[in-house]
Amino acid sequence: MQKVLNSINKPVTYPRELFVDDNGKYTPGKIMTCQMGGDSMKPTINPCELIAFADCGGQVSVPGVYVFTREVFGRSCVFVKRIEPMPDGTLLIISDNHHYETFTLDVDEQSDMQVYGRVIASMTMRKFV
Repeated sequence: MQKVLNSINKPVTYPRELFVDDNGKYTPGKIMTCQMGGDSMKPTINPCELIAFADCGGQVSVPGVYVFTREVFGRSCVFVKRIEPMPDGTLLIISDNHHYETFTLDVDEQSDMQVYGRVIASMTMRKFV
């Protein structure tokens, strides 16, 4: 039994091994984390999960889940949403939870949008102590 557990429970040498970019590389300062605050991305990302995202240079060039901010009623709000860039520059903003509506942002509406990175991983964090 111990032999089986040893092959399953391989230790993570460095916590950063959990957070690598799309190319499987860890670049200091390019991988950031935050905690999911709402349920708009359920079941893909659940509330309170830790999200790792890779710096994407502030651009959405390929479809994926991104962390970004926008001004809402005069204050900056953080969003974690699936984004699909369209050929005309419009962005399709999608919540995986079907209770939230999909919407689009045309080029003019993106002026207050700051993209921080593309989500590369999420994990449930539970405290036991």
